[in-house]
Amino acid sequence: MSLSAAKSQPGSARMDKIKVSARNIVKRFGATIAAADISLDIRDGEFLTLLGESGCGKTTLMRIIAGLEAVDSGAILIDGRDVTALSPRERNLGMVFQQYSLFPHMSVAENIAYGLRVKHKGEAEISKTVDEMLELVRLPDLRERRPAQLSGGQQQRIALARALATRPSLLMLDEPLGALDLKLRRQLQAELKRIHRESGTTFLFVTHDQDEALFLSDRVAVMRAGQIEQLDDPTRIYCNPANRFVADFVGDVTLLDCEYDAMRGGIALEGGGFAPMTLDVDRRCITLVVRPENVRLAPAGGGEGLACKVEDVAYQAGTTLCTVRLPSGAVLKSRGLGAPSPDFVLGGEALAHLDDCRVAFIREGPA
Repeated sequence: MSLSAAKSQPGSARMDKIKVSARNIVKRFGATIAAADISLDIRDGEFLTLLGESGCGKTTLMRIIAGLEAVDSGAILIDGRDVTALSPRERNLGMVFQQYSLFPHMSVAENIAYGLRVKHKGEAEISKTVDEMLELVRLPDLRERRPAQLSGGQQQRIALARALATRPSLLMLDEPLGALDLKLRRQLQAELKRIHRESGTTFLFVTHDQDEALFLSDRVAVMRAGQIEQLDDPTRIYCNPANRFVADFVGDVTLLDCEYDAMRGGIALEGGGFAPMTLDVDRRCITLVVRPENVRLAPAGGGEGLACKVEDVAYQAGTTLCTVRLPSGAVLKSRGLGAPSPDFVLGGEALAHLDDCRVAFIREGPA
């Protein structure tokens, strides 16, 4: 499918089609289970990210989809066709790695054209596609340069152009931005999102970086120990985590053990303190998910609130992150716009207010 054809199809119509389906995938390495009966559908044209810690099975699942790793049981379907027994070359997939793997003796244009020549495409088609890819990654003036003459960010974009040139059914990206410095990484994240949107290609991305996954993706699959803990859009992954693991793994968070008192309309904390709120839970003993944007600090002596002590104040490029400790020993973080307030100093007292906390998990204890 050409770039123009891919972009001409309505997004909702394409998203209704399943591009890749992994069905009941099981993979073991000795006693280690890398994939524990995983089933996953990747929609046509979407940007799906496999997110998890090292060793969770995300790269193994990608390699199984690519045909680089055999399954113990299960099946891989691409466009409805069972490709489980097919070689990587027969699956029409593209891959981009953290190492750019550009051919050093070839020009940029020759690198992009390489896969097309392997597929015996005509020179007119190759020339047209190379021009399209260079425009897509916004590097049309670099076609005659060698990889050694490019910056790291430029090399990564050329690697991306080379992978897209063959019009793969699925483009797989295994932590492709991991070797870049923070500023360049953020620039390339925005470029990657634009390229995905303009190319219309289905992307499968692997990362351990939660912020990167939330920024880039249409959907995120959070993985642990060879299983998918939650598959959802980024907003729901962050705001409505399926369990304690997802809540703790994605974003900055405090998991606050407390008791919910429906009659009083709030939570009672160990060591004293009460915070008014309404929660949709039917048990008394809960763990409340509290993120920095849920915590509002006020000067000590300023009325109601949870008494706390300021343990750290950090200014972070336009926002201030304050860390406070409650009498129970629990730590909360509060993020606000602007420079640090003189009301909150290291070792000082403050009051914490919990705003818009809506997610809680049941824990062991009396009903």
